[in-house]
Amino acid sequence: MGIFSDLYATVELGHFQWPFRNSHPVHPATVHHPLAFLSTAYTLDTVFGLAHYYSSVRTFAAITPFLPQIAQLAFLSHALGVVTAIPSMTSGTAEWYEIYRSDGLNRRDKKLTNPGKSGDEIVNSSVTIGAVHGMLNAVAFAVSGYAVWSRMSRRPTFTPGRTGIWLSALTLPGVAVSAALGGELVYGKGIGVQRMGAARDEKVAGIKEIEAAKRMS
Repeated sequence: MGIFSDLYATVELGHFQWPFRNSHPVHPATVHHPLAFLSTAYTLDTVFGLAHYYSSVRTFAAITPFLPQIAQLAFLSHALGVVTAIPSMTSGTAEWYEIYRSDGLNRRDKKLTNPGKSGDEIVNSSVTIGAVHGMLNAVAFAVSGYAVWSRMSRRPTFTPGRTGIWLSALTLPGVAVSAALGGELVYGKGIGVQRMGAARDEKVAGIKEIEAAKRMS
């Protein structure tokens, strides 16, 4: 189990010790591509649907000649979104699990920076936000997976059907909310910040100094 646990920590959480000591988890570096590809796919599907079903509107009529290219680009964006989401979702799940089972350091430093709240309250809030963030991403992954599967038989146009268009239009705001929740975890809750490398060493030293000052006062 030691080898597998070390591999898990290295691949999913970024605990590299050689050739350098990494200072941050892997997940934040994996989210940008799926977010960009999936947002593009859902936006293009929505534009396709508006232009296809409301071609009588002057604005959408101007887009109508480009519908085949829009459909193809949307399909490609869905496919790339699904592929790039795999490392993002697996590393994110691993990071969420670490939050769920975290102990001492996480609770201690959160107590210091969030007076009046217990470490359990703060960590539980982060776990809840992370769970919602993950579920929204899982929905987006499923929607894009369905889009790729359902359009494969429509080559070379890859035209979306009515169901696919509605799913994309409804999923687009969900992706935006998920991204906002991810930002809240990092910037609002400090999840993953100063958890590894030299930054963690500095955090531990700072916590010890504060606790020592409290004991002396």
